[in-house]
Amino acid sequence: MLIIALLFSFIWPFNNPNSQFEGRYLWVVRNTLTTKNSIDRMIKFATLNRFNHIMVQVRGRGDAYYKSDIVAKSHLIKEIDFDPLSYLIPKAKEKGIYVHAWLNAYILWSSNKKPLQENHLLYSNPSWLDQKSNLKIDINNELKKNNISNNGYEGLYLSPNHPKVNSYLVKVFRELAENYEIDGLHLDYIRYQDSEYGQNPQAIEYYKKYNSSNPKPVISQMNSSQLSRWNAFKRKSVTDLVKETKKMLDFVNPNIELTAAVKPNLYQARERFFQEWDVWIAAGYIDKVLIMNYSKDLKGFASNIDIIYDNLPSKYWGKIVMGIATYNQPPSDVINKIKYSKVTRFKAISFFSYNVIDQNPKYFPPIKKILYPK
Repeated sequence: MLIIALLFSFIWPFNNPNSQFEGRYLWVVRNTLTTKNSIDRMIKFATLNRFNHIMVQVRGRGDAYYKSDIVAKSHLIKEIDFDPLSYLIPKAKEKGIYVHAWLNAYILWSSNKKPLQENHLLYSNPSWLDQKSNLKIDINNELKKNNISNNGYEGLYLSPNHPKVNSYLVKVFRELAENYEIDGLHLDYIRYQDSEYGQNPQAIEYYKKYNSSNPKPVISQMNSSQLSRWNAFKRKSVTDLVKETKKMLDFVNPNIELTAAVKPNLYQARERFFQEWDVWIAAGYIDKVLIMNYSKDLKGFASNIDIIYDNLPSKYWGKIVMGIATYNQPPSDVINKIKYSKVTRFKAISFFSYNVIDQNPKYFPPIKKILYPK
């Protein structure tokens, strides 16, 4: 912490404290999109607080907050004919705000109750679900896990290495890109739930077809060479979705920016969640990444930035949006992280999320004073 304190005391005064982040991103969780009034209030907040990008969650748990012929409409939207995204886009653009359609990619469901929509993907394609053993998955037992808090279980995911999942998701993304004048497509949960996942039976059969030298992809039975090839296969599955999405956008509308939410520790992102976001940047598969640097303490926040500095050439730093959480810390801690992000020369910053700030009107004003110094 001494190094961090010295960095603030010696560098901060000389780093032009009156400068402003070029990109100021605000995450907007899906429950804000259920009514016109709540959308209007959000856009007013974003305008008054000078955000120039909003990430609006239009796909939460395999459902749609927009008009789709592919995805089941969210049951939270009570007005049958209401299209939140269609309503929101012109209002935001009128205020000079870029609209990014935020979609949760692989996570499909996280409630202990089944979806109300009969056409939900959980019903139509249960064989696409990811799992951490090669035993048959019991969906009812999986749903019960959502009653247990702090167990590390996030819910039911689509299997990234299933041969049909990525093509389905690209089809979902393409429908959105073709039908709405969005400025960006933002992918969240673009990863595995954890390291032991990836053992969907059909994914295993697909792997065996092209890797005859390693016919049993069961972690406990693998030697180090086999495990390395298996992990590379899993990692490639996630990267392929990013790569194919970028290719699709370049064809449909190259002006749509592709971004993704990524784990802040680059090592952990790659080895535990199979999310090689540094490769995505270097290969040009993505335009920007939003680092979910949501550590409550400044030391952890700074440590993740150190790893980025050690591994990512400086020519790519402009493709990083540094993310700060508002749900787990007071404004004073957020302010310190804003200062640190500015000192470490990041040009864009994001806040997760508007919904937390909206619930406490006193939360953001002190942050705004630092974000936009006179």
